[in-house]
Amino acid sequence: MEDSILDFTTNLAILHRQFQRAMNQILEADKMPVNITEFYLLVLISETSHLNQRRAAWTMAVDEGLMARMVQHLVKLSLLQKETDPTDRRNRRLKLTADGKELVKQAIAVLHDWWQQATPTDSNFDYATITAQLQLLSSRVLEVDDRQSESH
Repeated sequence: MEDSILDFTTNLAILHRQFQRAMNQILEADKMPVNITEFYLLVLISETSHLNQRRAAWTMAVDEGLMARMVQHLVKLSLLQKETDPTDRRNRRLKLTADGKELVKQAIAVLHDWWQQATPTDSNFDYATITAQLQLLSSRVLEVDDRQSESH
């Protein structure tokens, strides 16, 4: 492996952990009733149609028990609801409530502020290019993980 891959991995981990810590502090200070992992779940649901709890746990790489507790907490806060999938009545899809959509909107504004402050001002920094590349990597990782899950 090249050193650039190790450097990328290390810097991605550092950014992720720093972002998580800062967002948890901001969410708590703003009296938002969710932590960063629950926020990620709400955003995932807002961007994905027909997502169920099991698929959400797999996509976010969290334990299904943790996912169940998060969903239960978010339902209790009226930020999330479960609805029966009309094509498979055994499947319960996750859906944001109006309050959930509003919370996501507020938290995204906080997220944008954090990244704006973190972005180097003296460089030609292009989030669109980086995002496109990260989406390619994410898709590939999820495909490989999905194939490995099916074979076990």
